[in-house]
Amino acid sequence: MTPTLDGATHDPSGYDAIPYHSQAFVQSHPDRLASIARIFGLTPPDIARCRVLELGCAAGGNLIPMAYALPDSEFVGVDLSAAQVESGRSKIARLGLKNVRIEHASILDIDETWGNFDYLICHGVFSWVPPAVQNKILQIAARQLGEHGIAYISYNTYPGWNVRGAVRHMLGYHAQSDAHPAERVAQARRLLDQLATAVPRDGDAYASLFGGEVERLRASADWYLYHEVLEPNNAPMYFHQFIERAQKAGLQYLAEAEFSDMLTLRLPQQVAQALHEMSGDILQYEQNLDFLRNRHFRQTLLCKAGARPRHALSPDSLEGLYLASAAQAEPAGAVDLRPGVAANFHIKGGTQGATDDPLTKAALNLVAQRWPLGWKIDELFDAAREQAAPWLSDSDDATLRETLIHDLLQCFLSGLIELHSWQPPCVSQVSARPAASAWAMAEAAEQSLVTNLRHHVINLMPFSQTLLTLLDGRRDHGELLDELTARVSSGELALPQTEPPAPADPAALRALVGAWLDDSLARLARYALLTA
Repeated sequence: MTPTLDGATHDPSGYDAIPYHSQAFVQSHPDRLASIARIFGLTPPDIARCRVLELGCAAGGNLIPMAYALPDSEFVGVDLSAAQVESGRSKIARLGLKNVRIEHASILDIDETWGNFDYLICHGVFSWVPPAVQNKILQIAARQLGEHGIAYISYNTYPGWNVRGAVRHMLGYHAQSDAHPAERVAQARRLLDQLATAVPRDGDAYASLFGGEVERLRASADWYLYHEVLEPNNAPMYFHQFIERAQKAGLQYLAEAEFSDMLTLRLPQQVAQALHEMSGDILQYEQNLDFLRNRHFRQTLLCKAGARPRHALSPDSLEGLYLASAAQAEPAGAVDLRPGVAANFHIKGGTQGATDDPLTKAALNLVAQRWPLGWKIDELFDAAREQAAPWLSDSDDATLRETLIHDLLQCFLSGLIELHSWQPPCVSQVSARPAASAWAMAEAAEQSLVTNLRHHVINLMPFSQTLLTLLDGRRDHGELLDELTARVSSGELALPQTEPPAPADPAALRALVGAWLDDSLARLARYALLTA
């Protein structure tokens, strides 16, 4: 064990013994940072040609797919784990990427020789390092971000971490601090199992919260339990404390990377009104919101102190952004654009909305049809107006456009529509020789979780996972069908939702595999996994 900068102890081999799970976090993507900056009136750098630094990048699971999808931008990662760095470098080499590198170094080693950056990402690090390293993170953001740069920093927060901290401290109290990381995890799991039966089930509020945290940790993976709970450094703070430190470094609050976290849509109206009345500015509002929601984690965006963000939505907020949505019309099929006839749109397992306005119905339907790609507002308005023309009022274009933008902003606030600064390099239609993201293909060869070209993590069923590994752009539909049919026939691959055994008749089997091939290809296109 070695002392850390704040006097705590830290096992430098911990991240090698139990590697931190390295995956994509869409909230940290430069597109998310740039989009929110634009929404609030800033002019962030073009992410298609930018420079990005990720602090604590692990094996590059977040950084490398960004670099793959943005080949004209430069990505630099830094991590203290030699094993993680070597793993990330190996993946970069296999993909042949030239625009990304991972350095084996401490955050404290970063100085002006590293150059300036447009975007800084620091996910899952800030709360887990000593104060001196936290200060360094803020200094890097303040000194090495460009004038219009944006920083993403995640951290644990109070009041939500009060109960989580109690469980963490109890596990730490009983664990042997000098044991091997794997043994410490085993010790923690034994204690969690004991606590699961010992926590009272008498309806006490604290017991309910404590018991819920115990169950959450029992279900967590070893890497999460070790790095989130058993690490010697885990220092939650209140939002206002984090912002005070950021301001001292020369930064200011911009927003949360998850835009919905800033909204009160799910609070009772009277509670939301009282929240606004008691909050003198956005910082007080955000801190009060944490108290009401018992928030335990934030993903905060910071900008330079000299920037002038406008913390209010306006029609201008859509300018220059792409509107995209996975929402589908209900019922499926042609949308009735006649006035007064409501059309329902919903995202599977999520948001839904309805409108009877002909122009808005046409626009939402067009956005849904182009998914996973998006529309600029001007082209969307023109296309929707053309479709809805027979049912539009005599209002002039300016009035119609204003009404449409108002409705689309409401859709954004409700989560029905996404706003993006960038069009990902995916396709919405299946080509004659389908090609998939090389990064996702490499992931699919090892696991069912893959990162799409929109930086979302998708969990594939085995059939689609196998198919994805074959989509190198060299096989046509018939060749894909031959390969998949052979694997199903041999028993190597099972068909989804098919009771064994598969049809014995070769023609029937091929037809069934063909149906699943067509369905899976369409799904992979909607999942933003196919490229040109």
